[in-house]
Amino acid sequence: MKCPICGCENPEGYKFCHDCGNPLITPNFDETDSYPSFDSKKLIIIGYIIAILFGWGSFILSFLFGSYGFIGFIGLFFPGFMLNSKDSNLRKHAYIQLAIMLIGIIMTFLVLFR
Repeated sequence: MKCPICGCENPEGYKFCHDCGNPLITPNFDETDSYPSFDSKKLIIIGYIIAILFGWGSFILSFLFGSYGFIGFIGLFFPGFMLNSKDSNLRKHAYIQLAIMLIGIIMTFLVLFR
């Protein structure tokens, strides 16, 4: 096989040129190869746990101790990650999780500034 870069002749079966080190075979990527595969059910469950813990956990902490309302904002990152998915079911659940979190955060501010 001839190297497309340097023109050196390589034995059959080589993946890289023995002279210049460049790949001899160009990889064939489709759209799904660039994204890791995740189990969407696990992501949805983890997202709801995070939404409840961070959204409503900050409400409970601020209600009990009066000053931990900022914790809820940290949990917004995971549903934001899920919104970038190509899976419409995952995006739907991400919007629901964001709503759960935002309601918890709003309730936190209502308790903190009462």
